[in-house]
Amino acid sequence: MKHSSKIGLLISILFLIIFSPFVESKEGIYEVSNELMCPVCQGQTVAESNSELALSMREVIKNKLNKGESKEEILSYFVNLYGESILSKPPIKGINIFLWLVPPIILIISIFFWVIRVRRNKSKIR
Repeated sequence: MKHSSKIGLLISILFLIIFSPFVESKEGIYEVSNELMCPVCQGQTVAESNSELALSMREVIKNKLNKGESKEEILSYFVNLYGESILSKPPIKGINIFLWLVPPIILIISIFFWVIRVRRNKSKIR
């Protein structure tokens, strides 16, 4: 019994060693491609799209990951090709700061006015 469990353990370790790069690669490809918008699709990331361009971009991502490039290097490569509009989450700088701040500010102001209105209505009822 001990001998067969050792063989099973060795086979499991060998399986993990052989196939772990493929699992990491697929997860890495998805992680990077999910941060890039498809240039030819409307509102889809490269990870979601099945367009020919998105498929080729995923292949480029795969090749760059296999060469050991980091996520930031790959994103920078695509930003240099397509501009910052390729990013699904634009960086928080310049005019983008305004775009990031306006929705929460509008929400806070709306809640503030809603609370005031509810309090006024309660005081009129009493």
